[in-house]
Amino acid sequence: MHDLTAAFSVPVRFPVRFTRHAWAPDNTVVADCMPSAPGRPARALVVVDAGLVTADPGIVDRIQAWFRLREQGPHLAAQPLVLAGGEAAKADWSTVDRVMDQAAELQLCRHSYVLALGGGALLDAVGLAAALVHRGLRLVRMPSTTLGQCDAGLGVKNAINAYQQKNFLGTFQPPWAVIDDLALLDLQDDRSWRAGISEAVKVGVIKDADFVRRIAALAPAIASRDPAAMAEVVHRCAALHLDHISTGGDPFETGSSRPLDFGHWTAHRLEILTRHRLLHGEAVAIGVAIDAAYAVRCGWLSEEDGLMIAKALTGVGLPLWDASLDLRDADGRRSILAGLEQFRAHLGGHLTLAMPDGLGRRQDIHAVDPVRLDQALSLVGRWRRPHAAGVPSH
Repeated sequence: MHDLTAAFSVPVRFPVRFTRHAWAPDNTVVADCMPSAPGRPARALVVVDAGLVTADPGIVDRIQAWFRLREQGPHLAAQPLVLAGGEAAKADWSTVDRVMDQAAELQLCRHSYVLALGGGALLDAVGLAAALVHRGLRLVRMPSTTLGQCDAGLGVKNAINAYQQKNFLGTFQPPWAVIDDLALLDLQDDRSWRAGISEAVKVGVIKDADFVRRIAALAPAIASRDPAAMAEVVHRCAALHLDHISTGGDPFETGSSRPLDFGHWTAHRLEILTRHRLLHGEAVAIGVAIDAAYAVRCGWLSEEDGLMIAKALTGVGLPLWDASLDLRDADGRRSILAGLEQFRAHLGGHLTLAMPDGLGRRQDIHAVDPVRLDQALSLVGRWRRPHAAGVPSH
């Protein structure tokens, strides 16, 4: 007998729709994203971030009223499930279990929808639950934060944290659709409003130099909560993320190169070191600044471009520094460096970090020089001082 080989490909296509006030009675975007079979209205479980309900107490009533108007579907399978958001949503299996319990009780099938409405952490946990039930319910994401609309709501990953590691448990399962309701961004507090901009700067540094310059120019408008400026950045950031997922050649990250994780080896470690005192977007801002400074010290990025990256971040009010960067272990080694080992394990044992190769271009490196990292941290210290006004102190 001879060996056999199976080879097949599965086309993946999902829309990212932009709208305002998705739950207005005459808005059909949600219905467009949840089509039904003829004569069989689709059923939907809606999961809402409790933080969003606090910011907009009437949202659950509007969701239910919107569904009642849909005679041909989709139909609401039960009253929307309101669950805690933030990192607590993915700190353990609790959120995943609640969603799976509800799906089982409602007897949802593989043609049913789960619509997750909230911040990136809730989307991650609900997405994991949807991926596990019947090996995949139809997940519709409606991110409610800048971070979610710029980054977390767009990818094909679903995960929760475990074993003191970010996103240790999870799946790759593309969403059925993504709906960016730009009106939801207005409900955020100032800190959350600006936090997701770090993901836009991140993707611009490695893919689009003009986008970084545009963010720097728009920074005062974003800081003053101009909706048009924010909408422009969210849309372009989404386009760049989707371009990478669609054309980068490795949407399910079977290799070691993770371009969209630029700045994240530091960010993930900072979140753990600060016990999530830092928002993910704030940690990413610090990580992007450190890696940009490292690139400057290695000659891969001009100091002028490095300073512009720093100004784009601080201009919207993001931090470049946290006191946890000064923490050291018993051997005198910077505690932040443990993030490299965690990243190495996450990547399958071979460290690969995305770095700028000139603004708007990317290269991969496989080691970090501790001496140059110290030089980079000193440079970030200089960058943050002239632009400290309005930057959160951590």
